[in-house]
Parts: sequence; structure tokens; C-alpha cells
Amino acid sequence: MSFRKIGILSLAAVASLFAAGKIACVGNSITFGFGIESWPDQTSYPYHLQTFLRAEGDDAASDTVGNFGVSGLTVRKDDNSSYWNGYKFTPAIEFAADTVIIELGTNDAKNYTEWTTAEQNAKYDAEIQADFESMIDTFQVKSKPRIFICLAPYANNSSWGMYDTAIVNHVIPAVLKAGLEKGVNVIDLHSNFSYLENPSWYLSTDTVHPSVEGAKELAKIIYGYVQKDNLTISQNKTVLTAPAGYDFQWYKDGEKIEGATEQSLTISENGEYKVSVKIEENTLSRMVTHPYTVTNLETTSLSQLKTPVSNVHYADGILSVSLSQKEVFAFKVMDVQGRVLQARTIHGAAGENAITVGRLPAGRYMALVQGKPYSFLVK
Repeated sequence: MSFRKIGILSLAAVASLFAAGKIACVGNSITFGFGIESWPDQTSYPYHLQTFLRAEGDDAASDTVGNFGVSGLTVRKDDNSSYWNGYKFTPAIEFAADTVIIELGTNDAKNYTEWTTAEQNAKYDAEIQADFESMIDTFQVKSKPRIFICLAPYANNSSWGMYDTAIVNHVIPAVLKAGLEKGVNVIDLHSNFSYLENPSWYLSTDTVHPSVEGAKELAKIIYGYVQKDNLTISQNKTVLTAPAGYDFQWYKDGEKIEGATEQSLTISENGEYKVSVKIEENTLSRMVTHPYTVTNLETTSLSQLKTPVSNVHYADGILSVSLSQKEVFAFKVMDVQGRVLQARTIHGAAGENAITVGRLPAGRYMALVQGKPYSFLVK
């Protein structure tokens, strides 16, 4: 994974884009502030996050950040040091936060050793993903908060059996899969917070925990991503479009739509839609748009779509179009859920005039030809 530093908006340039409300910072010793703790707390990243929010002015004066970090805990339930059994888990739930930031996974890296087998590693991978998904669901029960999950920052300490290679190769992919499955925001701390680039951000004694300086920088990074939580979906008849990004995953009524990974989604049903957008080219960070409810489609089903281009015809598994030698047409064939089944560009100069869509199951489909819809029925 690249350790290239990604610029975060300066605090002076960022305006509060949404009311964060009560924020629960859930995590391990990195959240708690191990090695730099003070009473009263004026050193942990949650403390600095609260300071940054309060500095915005009266609109954010009611924001309250709770530190629910506990040292040494994992996200896996089947672990003697599981956060699920920790003394701050229930208080974190009962806090009924409007925003939850989960920073767990660093201690799970200790499971991956030179003696574990590929099968054991795969088991740990699956458990991290499943238990992260369960934790996301658990926090949604009490207060329906906006959730940000963090990909663990760089950590390397051989005396603790904690290696960054395990974080990169196992923990981060598992946590990212959980975030994509559940449709929550993802903050890639690993790309933004690294001892290799900024050693002063870490305690020199362990190269795992943030220093006093590092805790403030960590809060600044997380604050910057929280302020990006303002993405929205746009609609043009039956087509929903996500904000610009580098990768997309769509959801309907809280469920991931398999294969819906284009910036635009053609829909045939009312419902609540959202999309996860990879917002930076060189990090794995993703922001999820606020839910967009569709209650009135101008065209309520694909069967009612009119053909906007008269020179398109479907027959026997072939979509054909009349075009001159100077014309180039882009085709995209989709099912009723808007999943792209086939995409191709045809060139009149090459004598092309058709795209073979193959043996599709009986049903209604749609082709986008030069961005315009064409409905066809397979019997």
C-alpha cells in the first residue's frame, strides 16, 4: 500500500457541512490515548476532535465527543480481548450518538504470525469482516448514526507480535469489505498516518501509538473527512448519478446492489438509494452519500419506456443500429436493477452496426445508446 501523503483541507478552510451532534469515538489504545493520557483528558484524538468542532462557532457548540477507546482490544468476538466484551462497549451504545467513528483492527493483526496457516489466516479475515459488520449493525439499532470506520494506521512492533504487513494484507482488506458491504464511510488512516513519513507523530518507544503531536494530527485527519460528509445523488428521470469519484458501489433500501459499480444507476423502482464513492485516487477512503428517496419516477417501469432513437432494433439476441461511417455509438445493456451486463462502443467506419447481447433470460432489459434509453423484451 502506498504511503504517499494525502493533503487534508486546513482547518481554517473547512466550514462545518453537517451537524455532527454527539460523536462516539470507538476504538483501542490509539483512540484512548495510551502513553499520552492525561486527567482531565487534553491529549487524545477525541479531545482534539471536540476542540476542532467547537472552534467552528455556535452551530457546533453542542457537539459532544465521547472517548470510548480501550487499550488492547480487538474487533473479533472470538478473542479473549474483544471490544465486544470490553467495559466501554455498552456505554458506547447507550451514548446514542449521531456519529460513530470506529477505529479497531490494530490488535487483530497479532493473530497473523509466521506459524499460522493460510486456512487460519482466511478464517481470521472472515471473522474480522463479519464482526465489523455486526458492530456496525449494533450501533445502528439505538440511534441510526452516520458511521465512519477507519482502516488501521501504520503499526509495527515485533515484541508485541504486531506487524504492519498483517495490517496491510489482512486487516485492512477485511475492514474495507465490511464497509462496502454495509455502505458506511471509510477513512483510510493507513495512507494518511504513517510512522514511515512522520515519525514524530508516534511514540518513539513503540511505533504504534500516536504521540501528543500525532494525536492532534490524527484528529485533524478524521475531522477533515467528517467535513466531507455532504455528498448527494442527482436524478434525471430514471437515472441516478453519484458525485465524481474513482469507484462506486450503489445500495437500495440499505442493501448492496451487486454489480452496480458505475457512477450512474438506471432504476425502475421507488426506494431509498445511496452510493459509496472512493473520493481520492491514492487512498482507500470512501464517502457514502446521504440517502436519496425516489418516490416519483417519471417513467415508473422499463416496460413503459419509449424508444428515443428510432434507428435501434432488437431481435434474436442482437441489438442493431443504423449509423454512417462517421458515427460512433456507445452501447450499455442493463437489467431492471440497473446492473450493467454488457458495454461496448461500435464504429461505423469499421462497418459495425450491432452488438450481440447473447442468451438473456426472459424479461425486460434496457440499453443506453449514446446515453438514451431503449427498452426491449426478451421472450
